[in-house]
Amino acid sequence: MRCFIGLDLHSTEKLALDSWRQQALPEVTARNMFTLSESRAQNEGRGKKGKESKGKRRDAGASQPYAVNAANYHMTLCFLGFITHRQHEALVAELDTLVHSPFSLTLDTTGIWNGPKILFAAPESPPAELMALAKSTRKAARAAAIEVDGKGFAPHVTVIRKATVALPVPLYTPHVEMHASAFHLFESVSTPQGVTYPIRQSWNLRHNMSVREKLRRGINDE
Repeated sequence: MRCFIGLDLHSTEKLALDSWRQQALPEVTARNMFTLSESRAQNEGRGKKGKESKGKRRDAGASQPYAVNAANYHMTLCFLGFITHRQHEALVAELDTLVHSPFSLTLDTTGIWNGPKILFAAPESPPAELMALAKSTRKAARAAAIEVDGKGFAPHVTVIRKATVALPVPLYTPHVEMHASAFHLFESVSTPQGVTYPIRQSWNLRHNMSVREKLRRGINDE
């Protein structure tokens, strides 16, 4: 199966980020909305001209920037690609040993990557806990004999796909608080309606301190 390790956003955080996207980039719509308007336009075409315009609209739609479904918002810690059953079992055993504390971050900057053609929201100052967790998950993947990209970790949440420098600059920057209390093993599943990222397994983030110290600080990991 095709997998990655990452952080899920809470539903309120997903709604807040999607609300920012709609207001800051109103010209970009969800893919299904574009497809619906395209379908209506195609139905208006008749004869040879209709077929020609249909092909042109299909080409235009293929390169049209579109908003990621808010349900799919996530932050990848370690991309795994296709893994075998044996690798999966070894990975789970490695991830079971990780101990990291919960943390918070703010999605307060944006950018465009020309390679994958995405516009993303990201923390301008990533917390040390996030960077340490990403490093640990990559180490766990390598220990499970999974080849991992050696590029540096750049935390981000993809908001728009098929984005290029021609895309208008967002009207304002986001400010979305994100709280991480667990990390997950996601599977990437392609469906006729588009890709989905179901969570296959989760690990809670817990403070590495004594029960007495947790009580003193009022911390409850349960």
